[in-house]
Amino acid sequence: MDTKSAFDLLQRSLQDLCDAFNQKKFFPLLEADVAAYLYYRLLENGCPLSEIYSETRLCGVSRGERKFDLVIGQANTTPGCVQPVLVVQIKAFQRWGHSPQQHRRRFKSVLSEDIESLKQISGILQDGRAEVIADFVFTSQSSGYLSGKWNGRIRRDILAELCREANIALFWIRPDRQGQMEMERIV
Repeated sequence: MDTKSAFDLLQRSLQDLCDAFNQKKFFPLLEADVAAYLYYRLLENGCPLSEIYSETRLCGVSRGERKFDLVIGQANTTPGCVQPVLVVQIKAFQRWGHSPQQHRRRFKSVLSEDIESLKQISGILQDGRAEVIADFVFTSQSSGYLSGKWNGRIRRDILAELCREANIALFWIRPDRQGQMEMERIV
């Protein structure tokens, strides 16, 4: 599979996630639920089982370094790593069971861990790096956590700028004005 085909599968799977949530068939409590559902949908949408990995290491990144949420690519069994065509980091902001302080910590980890990890693998994979924000926050003031402010700036704009500079695709799954989830590719 090539990077373009993998991106197409990812976008279709993200739309499937929105549809399942809107039909009340999928209700993720944790980020791991989002990752598991995307893994399942990627398979259902045609990704070969032999090319999709969860929480795995990349070839060319030192052992003990960060493992990535979802990776599509070819396994190299000798060193136990994947030669990627697509690397996906996922961050979920749930509207249930999380405090504003927990949301702030999660956003800080997107900035300091997810984006930085994806930037560091640009030597291994220039294109084919993606940050997926599954943003289930919906209040009378906000349709999605990223629509709020961080140090006086809109969170979405901060992430878009960082991802654009690093050539990282940014997908935002968020509620619309009626609370229905929709997917937007920002970068």
